[in-house]
Amino acid sequence: MSKHSFSASFTGTPEDTVAKVKGAIEKAGGTFTGDQQKGDFSVSTPAGKVKGSYTVAGQSLDVEITDKPFILPGSTIEAQVRKFLVT
Repeated sequence: MSKHSFSASFTGTPEDTVAKVKGAIEKAGGTFTGDQQKGDFSVSTPAGKVKGSYTVAGQSLDVEITDKPFILPGSTIEAQVRKFLVT
């Protein structure tokens, strides 16, 4: 198990932001539970499953990756979540 934490700023409402991330994770075949304040997610990748949780504080999405494949860098996961925020 390998962990990685980061924060990502967003514009718009927390509800819209969480809906974007939820849609992107579910479109990738993952699961997402939560609301505009906090929740959990998991998604499979070719390297293995990524699991994590999030909290929303103001205009920041705080993400903690709780489980990820050793060979998948945390920075790669972070970049993908940031991409979800702008799509």
